[in-house]
Amino acid sequence: MTILFDIANIIAPLFLIAGIGFFWSRSGQNFDTNMIGALVVNFGVPCLIFSSLTKLHVEPAIFAEMAGIYCIAVALMAAVGAAALKLMRLDIKAFLPSLTFGNNGNMGLPLCLFAFGEPGLVLGIGVLVVAAITNFAIGTALVSGRFRPGEIARTPHLYVVAVALIFLIAGIDPPKWLANTTSIIGGFSIPLMLMALGVSLSRLRVADIKRALALSLVRLGAGFAVGVTLAWALDLEGPIRGVLILQCAMPTAVLNYILAVRYNRSEEAVAGVIVASTVISFAMLPLLIWYILPS
Repeated sequence: MTILFDIANIIAPLFLIAGIGFFWSRSGQNFDTNMIGALVVNFGVPCLIFSSLTKLHVEPAIFAEMAGIYCIAVALMAAVGAAALKLMRLDIKAFLPSLTFGNNGNMGLPLCLFAFGEPGLVLGIGVLVVAAITNFAIGTALVSGRFRPGEIARTPHLYVVAVALIFLIAGIDPPKWLANTTSIIGGFSIPLMLMALGVSLSRLRVADIKRALALSLVRLGAGFAVGVTLAWALDLEGPIRGVLILQCAMPTAVLNYILAVRYNRSEEAVAGVIVASTVISFAMLPLLIWYILPS
């Protein structure tokens, strides 16, 4: 029974907070996702990254290891996704980002925190940094048909990690005013990300349910398989194993819909994959959490 209570304690906050956003939007209340998203991406998450890395005195080697492993995971998921799309005769440029990049921020980061505490949050941030940079760079290049180095340069996560690592390597604490400010601003990130996820799910619509379900199963199945395989091959244990599998198995990131709309690349179909993969993921979360938790 203990494991059941542990699973409930992990997934209940996600359902409840995302549910607030979902029903808030469905009730007709205003929720400016563009403004909230901009605040979270440009201020909330960077402050959360800086505060977590410096407050917890993370070993730079552990953070780098997590980021490096997830780079391999992204490459493997992209290869599997490309092969699946070729077999299904679907547009690789339109759908490969949806099969490669999971929701490591809005959904993955809170789950890492709820499942493994602050160590899990730090490891989840290592994944999020890689995911954000590669999604903006590779995802944008695919849907737009052109590689844009400026997308990487505009990713604030990269600079925040660099500054945090300077403090860590030098072995000094940031000024109290900076630590307090980033802690307060970073604190609103996870609740707002979950609410924004709920709002997004209430607004997106599924187009071609069979295709959406098929692509969702590829996304979730391939992600889980890649995470488990890498964890086994690298002999990972504890939180780093759990966070890797958890983040690899996340549903399609909402950012892929934003990019599809921006470049007019099958946005309705991409929205369908996001909704279907998220609903399936919600249903499978108890089993996923049971699998990754230490026995």
